[in-house]
Amino acid sequence: MARTSDRSPGRGFTLLWASQALSEFAYSTSLIVLPLLVLTLTGSPSQAGVIGFVDAAAMLLAGLPAGVVADRYDRRRVVLCCEAAMAAVYGGLVLLFWAGPVSLPPLVLLALVNGAATAVVLAAGEAMIPALVPEERLSNAVAMTSARTYAGQLAGTSAGGFLLAAKQALPFAVGFLAHLGGLVLLLFLKPQPPAPAPTPAADGSEPPGGRRELLEGVRWIAGHPFLRLGLLCATAVNFFFGLVYFVVIASARTDGVGSGPIGVLAALLGVGGLLGALAAPLLQRLLPGARPVFTVLWLSVLLTVGIALLPGTYTPGVLLGLIAFAAPTSNAYFTTAQLRLTPDSHRGRVVSVAAICSGAGGAVAPLAGGLVLDHAGRLAGLLGCAAALGVVALGAVLSPALRRAPGLPAAPQPEPEPAELAV
Repeated sequence: MARTSDRSPGRGFTLLWASQALSEFAYSTSLIVLPLLVLTLTGSPSQAGVIGFVDAAAMLLAGLPAGVVADRYDRRRVVLCCEAAMAAVYGGLVLLFWAGPVSLPPLVLLALVNGAATAVVLAAGEAMIPALVPEERLSNAVAMTSARTYAGQLAGTSAGGFLLAAKQALPFAVGFLAHLGGLVLLLFLKPQPPAPAPTPAADGSEPPGGRRELLEGVRWIAGHPFLRLGLLCATAVNFFFGLVYFVVIASARTDGVGSGPIGVLAALLGVGGLLGALAAPLLQRLLPGARPVFTVLWLSVLLTVGIALLPGTYTPGVLLGLIAFAAPTSNAYFTTAQLRLTPDSHRGRVVSVAAICSGAGGAVAPLAGGLVLDHAGRLAGLLGCAAALGVVALGAVLSPALRRAPGLPAAPQPEPEPAELAV
């Protein structure tokens, strides 16, 4: 039976939401501040690029262990420890700036802790949501979580540049206060222990901490065609959306568009995502079943063609914003289904696998975008992306697992037999 702690007034979810909003603000601030600061300190664009890679690599490498940690221990305590670790690193960096010039290693350490701790916080935080809200409000809670992410990204990236311009230590002082505030909020949240893990096999084939436990999230998704194919679609959309975004920004810069208009293009994307997240509860009622998934796929195809063919400096930003507006409804539907279909003992690991797949697609997209722009050019590259998205959309519509989306039970069902990992 699902736990009912903090459910009635939604106080527990509100505390978690506010805590993670502060954490995501600090994280988004660091994403823009660290590369700029490294570039200022070293004058090396390559070293500035390395700092972003370190953060992304740490998050991806910590993904599977993060899921195990979130499923094995009290999730509130796990998030508390991560917030304390991030507050300590941010605070230590402020002291270093106060003492004198800061070298590259402390900034790399911050990127490592940022990436790894954020992976754990995301896995444990999302796995807690079903225990903090009534069943009928789960979908709305997931949409609110998506809105929080977009708002944190917009506020963090906007504030980061201004804080850095005022004083080099200021972004990290604000980050320290944000993580400290998130930690204090979590102190008012009741403990959130995970459900007991399934009993290990009698032959000892599932030892605690073994490789099987680490990969259990992969096995669970592989055993559910709906979750498996939905995650493949989400990963493909994230990859091609990131590729299209890179091609738009890079080609605009090559064509002589200034930093101001390019910033507006990026802002239109963020605004579209935030508005879409706020509208997701209503759109989910208008688009029942898996229709949000089909909608965002076909809309991505049509709007990518529009980005390729329609004139105007800000037209690509508007069309990317429309894609971003539709995406949260699809994400909310799939994430809600994922949380409802997954037993509490596995939620952290399933969440981490989904985050790894989407994160990997986004990480590879800029590299692929550069290759596409160099070898195919803007028009052919964007039309090629539209064609590839069309194949994904057609495959989704023809898939029985997605067309006949499963009923979503109020309580997780018993674990299926392990399945082959191949799709």
